[in-house]
Amino acid sequence: MHKVWLLLLPGFLLLDVIRMLAVFKAANASLRRTRNKLPGYDVRLASAAGGQTLSSSGVALSTSALPRRLAGRASTLFISGEPDPGAAGAAGVQRLREWLSGNRRRLSRCAALGAKALLPLAPDVRVVRQQGRAAPTALRRRGQGPDPFTACTKTRGWRVIEPGQGADLALSWIEEDRGAAFVETLASRMPGPRGRRCGLPRHRRRPVEPPAPDARISALHRWIALHLQEKLSVARLAQEVHMSTRSFARFYERATGLSPGRGVQQIRLDTARRLLETSTRPLKAIAAQCGYGSQEVMRRAFVRDLQMTPREYRRRHAAMKAAGAA
Repeated sequence: MHKVWLLLLPGFLLLDVIRMLAVFKAANASLRRTRNKLPGYDVRLASAAGGQTLSSSGVALSTSALPRRLAGRASTLFISGEPDPGAAGAAGVQRLREWLSGNRRRLSRCAALGAKALLPLAPDVRVVRQQGRAAPTALRRRGQGPDPFTACTKTRGWRVIEPGQGADLALSWIEEDRGAAFVETLASRMPGPRGRRCGLPRHRRRPVEPPAPDARISALHRWIALHLQEKLSVARLAQEVHMSTRSFARFYERATGLSPGRGVQQIRLDTARRLLETSTRPLKAIAAQCGYGSQEVMRRAFVRDLQMTPREYRRRHAAMKAAGAA
């Protein structure tokens, strides 16, 4: 079996790890159903010393200690979290760097979410930063855009992803191993909105995407983005597209896979994210501009959908941007 090591550092993002585990579990279930009994994925949660590792949301996961030497030559490694910044953490970083340097020839693929203290590892290790969604090849043929994760294995590059992209990363790896057809079938069997988002609930991280054939949705989303401070009820949205409330609700859900209320929430969240990424405006001002009743309401929306506060989101984005420019 192909071993997948999920190396968890303090403050790792629990949601990404859980989604990656779900993707590999679904892949193994699909492989077991095949007649030729293809080998699957042996996924292991690990940390430098083993034991309980605390996530950014306060939930700890049990991990095993990394083996001194990896067996075989086809392991995959994903790192999430940041080492302790103290003196003990500095020693831990050095040990992890030595471990990675000693085992990198046995790693066929590597990726990280955070862990900037560990990257880059050596002059020949290239950091490939993920920009946007990682769509498998089968979905790119449908016009989903380029896959920024290609060719990393051959160059021993590290894929550096953003929060919320763990499941897409796992799917892109499985596609490399099993092909686009397998990934499409796998995605269609997983829970949540299907099709253009690889069968995963991607609306939590990316803007609502209107279907190309109907310009009414695209126009409505632009209008919503300009009127976020108003009361955007289903009746008000239906009036904007000249439909009855009931007809509009059915039309919108068929077109986007979301309820109208969820669509407004996502556009509100996407707007707040962009303002946090591109400005230094106070959180209170951003909350008001995006139509949140208060800064606390915006905080709860970020924690619910992104598993982090707006302040933490801004800090992580700035850190990743600085790492990419380095």
